Amino acid sequence: MRWPTPSRSGHACLRRRLAGLLLTLATAAGTLGLLPVSLIDTLDNAVYDGRLRISVAPPDRRVLIVDIDEASIARIGRWPWQRARMGELASALIDRGGARVVGLDLVFAEPQHAGDEDADLARQLAGRPVVLGYYFTADRGGRTSGALPDPVLGSDMLAGLDTGGITRWDGFGANLASLQKNAAGAGFFNPLIDPDGTVRALPLMAQFQGGLYESLAVSVLRHWLGSARVRLDADELSLHGERGTVRLPLSDGLTALVPYAGKITGGNSRASRFEYVSAADVLEGRVDWARFKDRVVLVGSSAPGLTDLRATPIRAAFPGVEIHATLIAAALDTVNADPHAGALLLTRSAAATGLGAIVVLAVGAALALTMPVLGALGAVTLSGAAALTIWGSAGIAWNNLGMVIPVSAAQGLVVLLLIFNLTAGYFVEGRTRRAMADLFGEYLSPALVERMVRDPARLSASGSENRVLTILFVDIRGFTRIAETMPPEGLREYLNTFLTAMTEVVHRHGGTVDKYIGDSVMAFWGAPLPDRDHADHAVRAALAMLDEVTRLNRVLRLRGLPPMHVGVGVNTGLVRVGDMGSRLRRTYTVIGDPVNLAARFEALTKLYDQPIIVGESTAQQARGHRFAPLGKAPLAGRHEPVLIFTPVSLAASDTIPMQDGMDDGMPATNKDRVDAGAGIGL
Repeated sequence: MRWPTPSRSGHACLRRRLAGLLLTLATAAGTLGLLPVSLIDTLDNAVYDGRLRISVAPPDRRVLIVDIDEASIARIGRWPWQRARMGELASALIDRGGARVVGLDLVFAEPQHAGDEDADLARQLAGRPVVLGYYFTADRGGRTSGALPDPVLGSDMLAGLDTGGITRWDGFGANLASLQKNAAGAGFFNPLIDPDGTVRALPLMAQFQGGLYESLAVSVLRHWLGSARVRLDADELSLHGERGTVRLPLSDGLTALVPYAGKITGGNSRASRFEYVSAADVLEGRVDWARFKDRVVLVGSSAPGLTDLRATPIRAAFPGVEIHATLIAAALDTVNADPHAGALLLTRSAAATGLGAIVVLAVGAALALTMPVLGALGAVTLSGAAALTIWGSAGIAWNNLGMVIPVSAAQGLVVLLLIFNLTAGYFVEGRTRRAMADLFGEYLSPALVERMVRDPARLSASGSENRVLTILFVDIRGFTRIAETMPPEGLREYLNTFLTAMTEVVHRHGGTVDKYIGDSVMAFWGAPLPDRDHADHAVRAALAMLDEVTRLNRVLRLRGLPPMHVGVGVNTGLVRVGDMGSRLRRTYTVIGDPVNLAARFEALTKLYDQPIIVGESTAQQARGHRFAPLGKAPLAGRHEPVLIFTPVSLAASDTIPMQDGMDDGMPATNKDRVDAGAGIGL
């Protein structure tokens, strides 16, 4: 019987591990951006947006938004308004409302010739903490308009910093020089728009002609702190002023992630964290001026016609002025001693990306090396544990370190490795199991084959081992004489009928057919699957063979064929069982002296005129049967005769005399159980 060579499965396992490690390395490279895998960024953004949508933040009372909304346009007039109106609005917020700083998310780039509007607005700005807005461009061929403020830092501050992704511009649209001169400051309000059109971050600094310019949010914060100084480090932009220090963790390209909140405490998912006041109400004096006291006031627009609505992770149409307000409010939280006083400022930096790559390598390597030796259930369980570990690590980094670790690559790798190993297991291990089923289906019963296929790990796939088994030989008595009287074709059918019937008996009783030797069948019990009662099963099979021959003989007589008479030899002992043979042909078989004795016992059935002869060890271990002694049989090549027995059901006690000296040959433990009238009960 050929045994499948499962060394191939070891090679397949090694190949699966190598493939898993290569997939892990490729995923880590994609996480670091070394491989252009846009899907990773898309999935990471989806995960990031999802966490923001379920986050909760309290209303903020430090930042207020004066909204040039549709109602204001309907009451004051179409936009742009007269510059005098804008001057009245800014001065009222400061002089009557007591606002600490007013930021205008607007730009006055073109002169207004109706009267002396520009000069009037310039006078209103003079001496008041008003920060103007402006924008940079990179798509107008370097065209400029208006006057830029002075840069807050020189380009020498970038030395030693990772400036990858920093926004660089070649044009701008700024405020009139007279307005810029009289304003307290100015900052650009360009958002950072991701490839999917969503605003997730705001640039804090932009580079233009060798200088670093501050954003509107940074400029407002500097004036709120009291002419704060700017310090730029590798991972942080800090503002140091009279009222304290604001620290803004940097993401790639000197940007800051905007900590949006999908839900507001005490409100619904559509509520704003900030109080909105209509600009028309301020101009008409229909407000409680105490609402503006010591607050940061941003002036912007939510009117769709003014095109300042942006797509954000939590809303498709989000006022641009509120994006700045959200970042300013989060920055103000860093002034407080309590780090949990407000929204946590997050960072998506090179360090966070590197940590994400480390997670990919650690998890991927563990799965790639472990999964190939696990079954389907183990692989699924391990994948679930890995996914939870990744989410847990990302959650700890988010909540405790403020780091946004990319997790989609690691989670995708878990899924890919699971699918890969399950698929490989199905085709590789499934092929091995099917080969095993095809091979052993000829030698074992379907039930045993099914057990082997379900649990092949229990089998010794290579080599051999010592094991106590029961061996059986059965052949047709006088087959040579029968062969002389039958034509070859008829003899073949006659022999096939016998071999088929004996094989079916072996299978029914859980045995393994080792080989056919002419008209003889060799079988054994106890391998390849363990069988605690192998001796009983073999004896039961021997008795069943006699019944089967009786049935066959009735059929043979009807067909005019000679009847069969068989002899069965059964013996139990320690043998070598397993994969044996040459490098050209190997067989799963048993060898050892007990095998030779079983064949000798089968030959003795003719001499003793008994259909079944079993050895002493079989009689001892087959506790479900009783045996009658046949005496000591001398065997060629052996110095001492051996005790042989036959099942009691086949031998009448008065026809089987106790031979002289037999008692001396029985084991001491069985001497008292020898009974010439009833046989031996073992």
